[in-house]
Amino acid sequence: MRSTLFRSPLRFRPLGVAAVLLGLTVALLAGTASPASAAIITVQDGFEGNQAANWSFTHTGDGTGGISSLQTHTGVKDGFLSMRSAGFSSVGRRVFLPATTSCTAGIWVNPVLATQQINFEIIEPVSFTYVALQTVVLSGDAPYTFVSTSWNHGPTDILVRVSLIGANGVQKGTWVDDLGILCHT
Repeated sequence: MRSTLFRSPLRFRPLGVAAVLLGLTVALLAGTASPASAAIITVQDGFEGNQAANWSFTHTGDGTGGISSLQTHTGVKDGFLSMRSAGFSSVGRRVFLPATTSCTAGIWVNPVLATQQINFEIIEPVSFTYVALQTVVLSGDAPYTFVSTSWNHGPTDILVRVSLIGANGVQKGTWVDDLGILCHT
């Protein structure tokens, strides 16, 4: 039986992956472009096809996550997270980057039900040290919202993760879709 948490007659389909890449390009190149530099798109991942195997789900407390097709941003698949207690649930994937001077990562999130805190995290996975973190608080009425973060001279092996922060007695959920990473050499 499916949870009512993820049933919705509304389907939001904003500009899609092209908008993610355009936004990342503008954000990254606005302050760092030089004549001898180049931008490299390192990841475009919308949970489609074999890409879904790259993602893993974790949680502490009463949470869950998985792949769905109920509320996609683009394509036919998305990730979802839910929480019903204190703690967090997260979806993440490892990414191996080229040696770069700066990177910007962005992802679309679509909260449902209660107002919630969502963390977009870039983590060095061996020491589990944050490289970059963007925290947003979004209304459960918000449509898909683009969240991004940037970092300079980071590691080439990273964990990109979205975490939904839980609270006791409050049911929360969010859909996640269309990760993009753009690096600048």
